[in-house]
Amino acid sequence: MKWVLFLLSLVALFFANNTLFLVPGRYDWFTAVAAGIAISVAGILAWLSSTKFARASLGAQATWKNVAMAPPSVIWLFVILLFCFFGLMKIAAYR
Repeated sequence: MKWVLFLLSLVALFFANNTLFLVPGRYDWFTAVAAGIAISVAGILAWLSSTKFARASLGAQATWKNVAMAPPSVIWLFVILLFCFFGLMKIAAYR
């Protein structure tokens, strides 16, 4: 189940990427809401997957630090940082 949640998280991040950077035209409320929901869903799925990854490696209840250091959480955070960076680059290109 941890792999299914991880793959669904990646699909949600892919959807957010397409919504943010590949949809032609101006940004409107639909684009913002769709990207926000996709990022939130990806974050929730990554957290749930990370708890399963951390629990499988420890064999007991995982702490929040172990969950935050699990691969799905780290990948989600890295992709969100990339979204922020490229979003700022896109804003700077409009000026």
